[in-house]
Amino acid sequence: MPSSKPKPSEVATETKRHYLPAIKARYADRTHSYLFQQPLEQIPLQSYPCPQTVSPPQFHICTGDPVDFTTEWEDSINQRIPLICAANDKKPGGDWETGVVGYEERLCRRSSLFATLSTPGPQSLLPANYPIPSEGGIYSECVVVFRGPHDQYKKLDRWKDLPVVSIPPARWPKLNQMGTKYAFPLERDLVKNKIRAALRICVYYGHTSVVIGDFGLGNGHRNPPQELAELWREVFLYDPDLRGRFDYVTFCFEDALQSTAKLILDDIAKKAKGGHSHDSKNKSKSHSSASSSSVGGPTVPSDFEIFKHVFNPSELQDLMSRPDPRYGISMLMS
Repeated sequence: MPSSKPKPSEVATETKRHYLPAIKARYADRTHSYLFQQPLEQIPLQSYPCPQTVSPPQFHICTGDPVDFTTEWEDSINQRIPLICAANDKKPGGDWETGVVGYEERLCRRSSLFATLSTPGPQSLLPANYPIPSEGGIYSECVVVFRGPHDQYKKLDRWKDLPVVSIPPARWPKLNQMGTKYAFPLERDLVKNKIRAALRICVYYGHTSVVIGDFGLGNGHRNPPQELAELWREVFLYDPDLRGRFDYVTFCFEDALQSTAKLILDDIAKKAKGGHSHDSKNKSKSHSSASSSSVGGPTVPSDFEIFKHVFNPSELQDLMSRPDPRYGISMLMS
């Protein structure tokens, strides 16, 4: 019996031929986006009023489709909420017209994201949004969603829309020998600046709540999940320009079982195994050993579990109760 699941390429074709022209005609004044080449320099947050009292946002870690979660949240509080989405830095939507399964590609097939990314806004300083600089990002004010998630791409009876902040994550960065941290401080700083850039764009457009998917995680990017989660936490809690500016933050994981840590460890084991490929017996033993060490039985946590732990309220309370040696006392008391 043939599968009822549509082919991604066919969904993309229908989106490009039928939906996007209709959306461009209906929402012509909002089907565009703005590229920030250097948000950390272009958006001086000192000019934006800072809250009188600085308190951390309420963090929520959940599973589900990030777009569906965001639009339902928008409806419940009647407020615009942006989704921070991993982006291809070379072209809008990456290879969304083929079967590529990255979240940006899947979102382009079910929404107007490709059209907004492809169209610089009327006040844009540049004729094109691409390529996106390493610390740059694109803001799409109104991305119209007309299909459900990629498991069926079901056509929606009621279209929805949401803002999207598109940021290119670090892709397969060099890690330490254990695969748990970035190998170089410069790499870590770059990832931190990408996070700061995304959040600055949100603040620039007046957003105080935000949804973040599995940004920088999964097989396509392979950032170390524990350190990445701690970087998000560090920016939200301690960045002098951003702390106190967000009320609610949700990390929404499409796949509750995805484990980037396991992908990284399996790759390390595979490379170690390759060094003994000259001997089939040793190769077999190496495979067995690498498999158990990379998986670590049931102990290798999923990305969802890691973020759940890093943003656990008791963990946050303990962290906030002691001075952070990375920051001066004057900043912590301000």
